[in-house]
Amino acid sequence: MDNYNRGSHSVYKLTYHIIFVTKYRKKVITDEIGDFLKDTTEYLCNRMDCELISAETDEDHMHLLVSMPPDIAPVKLINMVKTQLSKEVRTVYAEHVKKYLWGDSFWSASYFCATTGSVSMDTVRSYIESQRTDEHKRKYIRSGRYSKAIHPATDFRRKGFSR
Repeated sequence: MDNYNRGSHSVYKLTYHIIFVTKYRKKVITDEIGDFLKDTTEYLCNRMDCELISAETDEDHMHLLVSMPPDIAPVKLINMVKTQLSKEVRTVYAEHVKKYLWGDSFWSASYFCATTGSVSMDTVRSYIESQRTDEHKRKYIRSGRYSKAIHPATDFRRKGFSR
């Protein structure tokens, strides 16, 4: 568990591959603007307790690999980063951007976001489905973890709650 992040009550590894494209797929991103976008994105991610693992730009899009804690919704980070990058790049590189884009937008309204992981979906599905097998239960009975197991509904009522 070396590569996992730790919170006060959680251990996690949530990474996302995110792609933004420029409005109308205009080839407005130069090398200098690309470096500015990457540096600014790293700053913005850090402010939201996220880690920018990798970033790269091309003339009309930007790829990000971001690690986020479980209490931050990816869309929240995406919206904040896109909004702030658009404002910053339109301020710092106003003359260049005006040659390609008009209005207030720099990015297209759409984006791509996918989770990444170190195991396949089939491996996770198999692991989850194996949790109710007799073999799995025997393993925990030997360790004492399930020895005091009570049906959840019984335990729920015992604590004074009703349905």
